[in-house]
Parts: sequence; C-alpha cells; structure tokens
Amino acid sequence: MREVISEGMKQIIKRILNQLGLVVYRPAPPPTFWELTEKPRYEPQTVTLLGHPFKIADGMPFYYNYKEIFEGEIYRFNTLSNPPRIVDCGANYGASIVYFKSLYPDAHITAVEADPKIFKILEWNIGQRNYQDVKLIQKAISESDKSVTFHHEGSCAGRIQALETSKEVFQVEPLSLDELIREPVDFLKMDIEGSETEAICSAENLDNVPQLFVEYHSFKGMEQSLGALLEKLTSCGFRYYIHSHFCSPRPFTEEALQLGLDLQLNIFAKK
Repeated sequence: MREVISEGMKQIIKRILNQLGLVVYRPAPPPTFWELTEKPRYEPQTVTLLGHPFKIADGMPFYYNYKEIFEGEIYRFNTLSNPPRIVDCGANYGASIVYFKSLYPDAHITAVEADPKIFKILEWNIGQRNYQDVKLIQKAISESDKSVTFHHEGSCAGRIQALETSKEVFQVEPLSLDELIREPVDFLKMDIEGSETEAICSAENLDNVPQLFVEYHSFKGMEQSLGALLEKLTSCGFRYYIHSHFCSPRPFTEEALQLGLDLQLNIFAKK
C-alpha cells in the first residue's frame, strides 16, 4: 500500500536534505495580496499578515498599503534608542504597527485612530499578537477643545473634512499632537486624511521629534496648505523629501480626483 507523507513531514525532509547539501530548500515567497484587488470593494475579510490573522474592511486599499509599508518600507527609519518611541497618528487597521514591531520588537508605540469602526478592527488585530508597550487611542487629532465630526468612509479614508460618500458620521473626542509628543519621540507618523497641516502647524513640541512622515492631502475647492506645512517643518529644523502619491499626470488639462482629493503627497522629514 502506498503511504502518504504529510506536508509537514515533506518540509522536514527538505530541510534535512538541504543541510546535507543534497537539495536547496526555498521557503514559500511572501504574500502579495494581489487577489484582494479583484474582490468587491468594502467587503470585510481576514488575511494572514506575518503569520497572524489580520482583519480588513476593504481589500484594494489594503493591497496598496501593504506594498507601501512592507515592500516599499516607506516608514523605515534608523534610531540609536533602545527601545525607540513611536507615535502613529492614523493607525487604521494596524499594518503600520505590525511593521514597526517587526523593525523594532521592543518599541513603545502610541497609536491613534479616529474612526470608531476601524478602531474596533485595529483592537482585534493587535490583540492577536503578543505585543508589549502598544497603546491604542480612539480619538481624532485636532486642536479643538470640543468633539469633532468624523465621516466614516467604510475603509481607510475616513476624515474630519466633509465626505460626499461617507456612510456614517460620528462625534469623536479630540487629541492634540502636542499631548503625544511632550517627551522625545524617535519617529512620528501622520496619516490623518487632511488634518495634518493644522496639527503640525499648531504643534509646539516638534523639538522632541527628529524624524517624521506626513501624508499631505489637498481637497478640490479648498485652499491648499502645503506651503504652510513645509514652512513649519523648515522653521523647526527639518529637511524634507516629497514623493507624489496621487496627482493628475497633466493637471493643466485633465482633472483627476480621488474621494475629493486633487493631490496627495508623502512627506519625509528629518533633522
């Protein structure tokens, strides 16, 4: 009778043969999540991210976020601190937290997410991992002393600014950026869908931040604030680098909009 060898035993045999120099063992390639782009939009599902289940509310944006964060490593930074302190404003599902912990397992991370529905997914995702020193806060980065109106988009693009396609609207408690950076922070990440300029320009504690990432958003019909943002970074001693995330290839002749945005930039700044 023919015996069936389990997949686990096959892997053990391959490793032994590899150690003996008889066969080359190649581990499975990392996931690409390309199949998520073919799924219906706004369809909740669970994927596997670095060996653990990871819930998402929308497959396509997660695919592009994964490519940026884990393949492009746009949040990668160097530090001599052990452990480093990271402030993550706009943590969304928590992919950035997973990346930071893979980079610096002992990092102290404070993560803020305004969207109450996305925050529940964030809590679940982080709860599946044995992370230490991760603090999750469900508030909106704002200089207001009153609750702010937050528009839930259904995925990762919820924001304070009016959103025609918003599915729900919530009142969210505010939290100023200065409260998060009262003490030295090794890395500040800000992806807060249009509230970044107000937060940065109002901050008085940026001396405590040597490296930061800001996703800048420009909305059609609203005054652009990129100049004020860059001026603030310059006055605080930062040198900045800018990558285009979304923009019409021919702005003079062709309008391109994405959820009301006519420009989105990734800004990297360091002292």
